[in-house]
Amino acid sequence: MSLPRTRPPVVAGGDPLPETPTHPAPGRVFPFPHRDGLDPIPEFAALRRDAPCVRIRLPSGDRAWLVTRYADVRLVLGDPRFSRTRATRGSGPRMADVPTLADSILAADPPEHTRLRKLVAAAFTARRAEAMRHDIARLVDGLLDTVSAHGRPADLVPLFTRPLPLAVICDLLGTPRHHGDRLDAWCDALRSLTAIPDAAVTLAVAEMTGYMADLIADKRRHPADDMLSVLISARDDEDRLTEDELISFCVVLLAGGYGTTSDRLSGMIHLLLAAPERYRHILDRPETIPTATEELLRYAQTNVQANLRVATEPLTLAGVEIAEGDAVMAINSSANHDESVFDAPEILDLTRTPNPHLGFGHGVHHCVGAQLARVQLQEALTALTRRFPTLRPAAPVTWKFGLKTRAPRTLPVSW
Repeated sequence: MSLPRTRPPVVAGGDPLPETPTHPAPGRVFPFPHRDGLDPIPEFAALRRDAPCVRIRLPSGDRAWLVTRYADVRLVLGDPRFSRTRATRGSGPRMADVPTLADSILAADPPEHTRLRKLVAAAFTARRAEAMRHDIARLVDGLLDTVSAHGRPADLVPLFTRPLPLAVICDLLGTPRHHGDRLDAWCDALRSLTAIPDAAVTLAVAEMTGYMADLIADKRRHPADDMLSVLISARDDEDRLTEDELISFCVVLLAGGYGTTSDRLSGMIHLLLAAPERYRHILDRPETIPTATEELLRYAQTNVQANLRVATEPLTLAGVEIAEGDAVMAINSSANHDESVFDAPEILDLTRTPNPHLGFGHGVHHCVGAQLARVQLQEALTALTRRFPTLRPAAPVTWKFGLKTRAPRTLPVSW
């Protein structure tokens, strides 16, 4: 747990207060006001234009620099002068008062990060993801059988967009599928900004790590041909992981492989159904689904915040002097709408190419499961349009609120 913080006063709506000797200029209140949907966030567009590196005040009360342009975001994500470790351990700036998974791969810098990533990299190669495509397609068809049998209207979140990535990552790790509701609540807690109190986040982290410790203990007794057994062997036989690293690693793989992909799939379907011509495009031209998937990943402004990094030395970024020890947040969702990189970025163009989006990040922390996620998203959209050519919204979507990402909580449809 971090120590209680003294928070200087801030005002709603993002207006900074004057700087005083007691309270240095706190910057804009962050995150920005919640909006339903995945369309462009206007505050990011204004900052890209007028203040591409601006001071913000985080929910913890700490200050950081918010970076919104493509080139600057890539620099922060790829430059070793910006440390994840210093943003997650010790007394550095924090996004929230409650620390989560400080021993995880998400919190590590090279060479520690390199050591951890090598343990799982082979399981997430593009070749391995393609080898899994047939089984994923079969899983998708089975879930859509359930949707069809459910009748109309149907909520695609519990019937389709949640169980698909849950089954894929659970089978890969070697963990049970039947705890989806618990995992869903824990994943949301790990991504909470204001959705639940700090005490509830702490409890959820403890519950999820305890759950994973129990699974690891059971797998030690009954090893199998799965990633969890491989990681346990790396801990027990090769001394390449600490026990805390092992547990955190498994939590990150489960939460990232499940929660993030589930939210992305439900968001993509929402965007396609929000304008019937989009859904009709991939229905009539299924061969364009890989290209359309990349554009949906680019367009959807899912991230309202990003992982903090801390500058390890003084430097200049977007014309702003960054001091050693300053926190920096680089928003890839904003970078994906940078007008200097993407023509008409506010338009969802399902034929857009090239498309150098940062939907899976950049640099050493580029999502290790990106190719596996792509296969799931492509197969899901392919089968959905084939099986339900007249799919349409049945009621307004409800949205998750107060999280680090924007995503549908329900996705009611008919056909």
